[in-house]
Amino acid sequence: MRKVKTSLVLLALVVISGAVLATGNLKVNIVPGESEKAVVNVTNAAQSQFEIEIKNENGDIVFYKETKSPSTSYKKVYDFSMLEDGHYTFTVKLDKEMETNILDVSNGKVKVVSERKDVEPLFLFKDDEFRVAYLNFAKENVKFYLYDNNTNQLVLEKDLKSDFAINYGLDFSKMKRGSYDAVIAGEKNFYEYKIAID
Repeated sequence: MRKVKTSLVLLALVVISGAVLATGNLKVNIVPGESEKAVVNVTNAAQSQFEIEIKNENGDIVFYKETKSPSTSYKKVYDFSMLEDGHYTFTVKLDKEMETNILDVSNGKVKVVSERKDVEPLFLFKDDEFRVAYLNFAKENVKFYLYDNNTNQLVLEKDLKSDFAINYGLDFSKMKRGSYDAVIAGEKNFYEYKIAID
């Protein structure tokens, strides 16, 4: 029993360190400029391709760009004079990270209302042990759900709370054979991982 606990603790440390090393590098800075313009500066520690998307309040995409070649930075002046007044989401995605800024556009002038960083959790399933590590930048309440794909029924629901570093494990050695969906869900996003037991 002690050996199993020790291996679970070691596995948890490996999962968390992998999650920390792979994240937290994306930085987005939006500075209102002269008149109806804003300077957007995106940086990342590693060379990556950036996806940039602006959506209106209805969820319609009003601008989309994907950089063609990997880079550590992207800088552009955006002109918001053609946009209607309202709130817009300005999202930058790369690899497993995403930063979303809520912008208020009024008479072409831009103001950043809020910003949010999201990083996909790191899932691991090995030797009938399931682990998930999640950096909860928003510090929102997070729940774990396990669904049986054969019956579409909820097998397990667990409140993982609102800690910044969430680490959760589950022993599948006594579970029946089949496929399962493990889901990590916050207030705004959810992430899914498929598990197959032969």
